[in-house]
Amino acid sequence: MLHRNTLRRLGYTVSFLAVAGTAAYVSFGHLYDVATIAGQPKALALALPVSVDGLMLIATLAMSEDKAANRHPRGWARVGFWLGAVVSIAANMASTWVHFGPAPLNLAVAGWAPIALLVAVEIVARPGKPKASAEVAPAIETTSTETFTADDAAVPVSPAPAGSKQLRGPYKGAQDFSPRHKSRMKNGK
Repeated sequence: MLHRNTLRRLGYTVSFLAVAGTAAYVSFGHLYDVATIAGQPKALALALPVSVDGLMLIATLAMSEDKAANRHPRGWARVGFWLGAVVSIAANMASTWVHFGPAPLNLAVAGWAPIALLVAVEIVARPGKPKASAEVAPAIETTSTETFTADDAAVPVSPAPAGSKQLRGPYKGAQDFSPRHKSRMKNGK
């Protein structure tokens, strides 16, 4: 029996390929159409969509590789993907505009496939944020009768043992800190 994670990954893969395949098909047709409208020879008009969709594929694979290696996606991969998406959306809308006019419904339908791919890649590339833990840290008992204010909460706590008043290093007291440092300690920033 297949493990749930394996089934989930298979579902992601099949769904992603369906969205990507649809976007590539739609993008190819519109990019080819725009290239021919722009007067490009047939051979060049056929190559143009491959360059745009190929750039998006390379960028997607690079981001996927970075994610698998637990790295932040490389900047040029994100730039390449977004550039390809913008060119694809623009070509889809330009082709539709030329043939059917600037009707909003026509333009929305023309732009849908590359926008769906863009969203699909962002969903796959960015992991969800972890949920906040429901556990509450145990309360710390104090035997002191000191009263704490909101300003006290912003001051960092020293890891020195309680009762230790000896400071190490060149600073012997708060008077040795710069005004900027004193302000940051007071405001917690």
